[in-house]
Amino acid sequence: MKKALAFVRDLAGYIGGRAPGLIALVALGALLDGFGLLLLVPLLGTLFAESASQTGPLGTLLNLWPEMQGATRLVLVLGLFGLVMALRALILWQRDLRMGALQVGYLEGKRSTLARALADSRWEALNGLGHGRVTHLMSGDIQRCASGVHFLLQGGVAAIMVVIQAGVALALAPQLAVIALASMGLGALVMGRWLGATRDIGARVTNSNMRLMVELGRFLGGLKAAMSQNLHSAFVAAFERDLGIAAHQQIAFINRQAAMRVMWSLLGAAVASISLLLGFLVLDYPPAVMLTLLVVLARIAGPAMQIQSGLQQVAYSLPAWEAVQNTLDDLANEARVVVSSDPDAAPLRGPVQLENVTYLHEGATDGRGVRALSLTLQPGEFVAVTGSSGAGKTTFADLMAGLLQPQQGQIRVGDQVLDDQTVSAWRDRLAYVTQDPLLFNDTIRANLLWGGVKADDAGIAAALAATGADRVVSRLSLGLESVVGEDGAMVSGGERQRLALSRALLRRPDVLVLDEATAALDADSEDAVLKALAGLSPRPLILMISHRAESLSVCSRRLTFDEGRLIDDRQL
Repeated sequence: MKKALAFVRDLAGYIGGRAPGLIALVALGALLDGFGLLLLVPLLGTLFAESASQTGPLGTLLNLWPEMQGATRLVLVLGLFGLVMALRALILWQRDLRMGALQVGYLEGKRSTLARALADSRWEALNGLGHGRVTHLMSGDIQRCASGVHFLLQGGVAAIMVVIQAGVALALAPQLAVIALASMGLGALVMGRWLGATRDIGARVTNSNMRLMVELGRFLGGLKAAMSQNLHSAFVAAFERDLGIAAHQQIAFINRQAAMRVMWSLLGAAVASISLLLGFLVLDYPPAVMLTLLVVLARIAGPAMQIQSGLQQVAYSLPAWEAVQNTLDDLANEARVVVSSDPDAAPLRGPVQLENVTYLHEGATDGRGVRALSLTLQPGEFVAVTGSSGAGKTTFADLMAGLLQPQQGQIRVGDQVLDDQTVSAWRDRLAYVTQDPLLFNDTIRANLLWGGVKADDAGIAAALAATGADRVVSRLSLGLESVVGEDGAMVSGGERQRLALSRALLRRPDVLVLDEATAALDADSEDAVLKALAGLSPRPLILMISHRAESLSVCSRRLTFDEGRLIDDRQL
């Protein structure tokens, strides 16, 4: 219940000052609907030629325009009814338009908040989430939240409709209305006992869908290797197993929803039948009143069933909202401290000094990271970073990029410490190229200038020539305007690396970090690219992680790591 109230408060907080206008539209639409139902009394009374033997509100309704009879009275009542229904249709149009905009705005705002929280979190926390979980949060869980928000809004509308229509029923036939409404309320309480089980189903669906996304990521990531060894059937079997679990839980929820609709239909039919018998045989209500009451009770049953169904859907969606909210809370605890750089501060220039720096990754049983690292890197050096897998090379590169903050020791650039206040300015003058670089489904030009990089055609041509990517562009019919496809699918792995290196050069960095950034190139191509980088003037400080011994020929210095410690530092 607390989580459900938190969900409602979260949505209400987003709606904010727009709530009064929305509530007014909902109430006005419900009132017009109720007034339209009341007009059925004189309409049916005219058709049945009933006398106004009733007193009070019923007599007033049955005796509308007493001086008029027959067709004239019927036309007037129908005209008024049509006017009320037309005005109601306009109100409902505006109501649904505003509710739709609120639903879309809330969910897109939640996506935006999650994306910003991901971008603002510490790298180690973000890396620990996993792509499958993030993808599922942004897609499946957000879509489940959409269903919950939809039914919360629709449930609020239905609740107001029930109140207004219950008032109409009480005005028409107080005794029968009390009996009918009490019966429906009792039925709603009995069926409400299913909400807890529905939430449990929703939680199981959330977990199984999360496993599906993880399995899908593994399937797509390892599909090539699996197919080459006829092992892809194992991936499919695991995926189908999780798919079956998810489908079973979703069918269980659909079964509950269908059973509830059947129960509401039976309850509505029973209440209507009993009300009709009591009204005619015991309470002697006029036919026009009884028929109108039956219409009102039928209209109440619809919103009442919508409320009950909506509560089931909200309970089903609640675990998805909790997953999103819990992730936001976790990321808030792991957020980087963002400090605006002092515009008057001196630029970060000079040697980079690591003073007794230690960073060990959480959860790693072998304590991977770097330990007690002290060294000085001069501007313009071309440094090879070597060592076995897990030796600490990438951790060192991430520390240099400001992605990780030392747990002990400090990093200095010139006379300034690399910390929360200076890291933003430091990253502005750094370029980082990984083994599997990111390319967007856009043109080559857009990919090269991603992130607001400014460069004219001459500058782009020079950067492409330095990495050999000019040959990639020249073979494409549209040149720089060629679209590279999703994740650069239209070009090879080596061509992606060349384009990513060209993009890095266009940043004109003072520090260039290459993490296996030329691994997809053959030896001759890699040698040509590295020699071009070595010949840059002015040359940035280049840190190159590589396992190839041939790559060392262009480097001026080599750092060798083993189990997180720098075991060798020599000039080449």
